[in-house]
Amino acid sequence: MAAKKKQPGYREATEEIDAILDRIEDSREVDVDALADDVERAAELLKICGDRLKRAELRVMEVSERLQEEAEEES
Repeated sequence: MAAKKKQPGYREATEEIDAILDRIEDSREVDVDALADDVERAAELLKICGDRLKRAELRVMEVSERLQEEAEEES
């Protein structure tokens, strides 16, 4: 059984996306297979970033609601 590869954090994912974009923009000749691999990887990374942003948004909302409830209790 193959070990599951650890997902990169948000920063690492965006840095890898930037590197992929630079590689695509800087290439003088298009290697279709490499381009397909890069696009597939970028799509995976974008999903990871989107998922992390959604989780962060939920956490921020939870903290905000908790702080609001605490403020109302103190009033």
